[in-house]
Amino acid sequence: MSKLKTIEQRQKELQSRLAAPAGHDELRKLEAHCQNAGERPRVTKESVITYILVHERTHGRIAG
Repeated sequence: MSKLKTIEQRQKELQSRLAAPAGHDELRKLEAHCQNAGERPRVTKESVITYILVHERTHGRIAG
């Protein structure tokens, strides 16, 4: 079984994706996946990274 990433590790990973144009699209796809999984829509002021982290933590995909 693989070790879960911490919130900080996952946050840095997601932030690093913002450096590349393709990373923005990837984050939008992750956001859409979260919404399709039955999560509430992301509030405009809320960071897409925060939205993804909350979803992943709620579903046990990250530790902490």
